[in-house]
Amino acid sequence: MLETSTAGGDPARRPKLQAVVTGVTDKQVVQFDFVYGDPDLTVELVLPIPAFRDFCTENRCLVTAADPAESATVLRMVSGSAPNVFSVGAH
Repeated sequence: MLETSTAGGDPARRPKLQAVVTGVTDKQVVQFDFVYGDPDLTVELVLPIPAFRDFCTENRCLVTAADPAESATVLRMVSGSAPNVFSVGAH
C-alpha cells in the first residue's frame, strides 16, 4: 500500500487516490492514470487485470473510466465479473 502521511493520523485528510481506466488491451492489461490526490500528481500505469484489482483494493482507489460511457464495463472488470476487452478515452 502507498504510504500516505496525514497530520495526526486523521484518515479524513488522506489523499484521494483514483484510478482512471483509459483502456484494456486484448492481452487483458489495464491501462490507467493513477491520480495521487491532486490531478497534477498523475502517472500512467499498466497492470494485468488481477494485479489492477489488487492495486485498487490495497490502495482504496476510486476507480472510474476516462469515458463515462464505459463506466459499467469498468465496474464489472473491477468487481471480478467476466472482463470485456474495450478501449476508452483518447489513448
